Amino acid sequence: MADDDTSMARWTALRPAGIATTANAMDGAGQGPANHAQASRRRMLKQSCAVLAAMATPALSWAATQTPDTQRSTVTSSASDGVKLAVFEAGNPAGQPIVFVHGFSQSHESWIRQFQAPALLEKYHLIAYDLRGHGQSDKPLVPEAYRDSQKWADDLRSVVQATCRAKPCVVAWSYGGRVINDYLAAYGDGELRAINYVAATSTGDRSTLGRSYAVLLDMLSDDPATAQRGTEVFLRACFERQPAPAAMAEMVRFNNETPVAVRKLLGGRPAQYDAALRQVRVPVLITHGELDQISAVAMSRHTASLIPQALLSVYQGVGHSTFYEDPTRFNTELAALLDA
Repeated sequence: MADDDTSMARWTALRPAGIATTANAMDGAGQGPANHAQASRRRMLKQSCAVLAAMATPALSWAATQTPDTQRSTVTSSASDGVKLAVFEAGNPAGQPIVFVHGFSQSHESWIRQFQAPALLEKYHLIAYDLRGHGQSDKPLVPEAYRDSQKWADDLRSVVQATCRAKPCVVAWSYGGRVINDYLAAYGDGELRAINYVAATSTGDRSTLGRSYAVLLDMLSDDPATAQRGTEVFLRACFERQPAPAAMAEMVRFNNETPVAVRKLLGGRPAQYDAALRQVRVPVLITHGELDQISAVAMSRHTASLIPQALLSVYQGVGHSTFYEDPTRFNTELAALLDA
């Protein structure tokens, strides 16, 4: 644990520009109370310039997250129903592993701007999987496949055990926050290096929902036209900086890989994670877009309030999909979390 403790100390001290601790203001650029904190941020900004340039995202060719070297495999979950999960890997097999966990009705393809980022591919082992019921993974149509938190925990654990040579950092977006929190409640953080929560669900408190959260309801309709329209409206609400039409069409496509019947089954279980979050000891970065319409920044403030070492990074002018809307900053801060 000595190495883990050292890593934590470095991460807590790092404080990249734009990130605030829970002890300081948790909006915008992070407001330290003393001049030395401002000087520290200026030094950090200078040091980050070269990294920011290196992290710039190239023009996208939407072969999903598929780079020429992306490897697809199937992992059978250790959960009691043994679902088969589609797993995708790219980057440096000997590098620090990063496991990306997508959100409601999404897929591994959500992470295209990480899987096509040269600086991440060169240094890290990138792993993304389709959640049960999503993408290319099995899609059981029985309530017990989705209402049991242990199954979600076992799915993630199975992917980690099958793909990671070292303790991974888990990046969990939106509904993916439930998955990592299910894992933490079942197994703790002893086999993790770090966690990056991204507009991630941590409570069922309705006051933490965004102003457009209700658009999800049309996605549950048995009328195909209504469900399709709901999917398109939901996806537009996921972005403040809207994707190009061709990219949005691809997102609609892979969202439609999650059947309406599965979407309906994804609710119906409580989001009660406070006890598990209070036990987290690994470095934690919490990322949230200021203009998120799906999950209010209050959601991430709740998470941060339970994890003393958590650093909250709020992106101004950005919505629910920080990793897509501002990939340069997102990838840089993710690398800082891993390299602390």
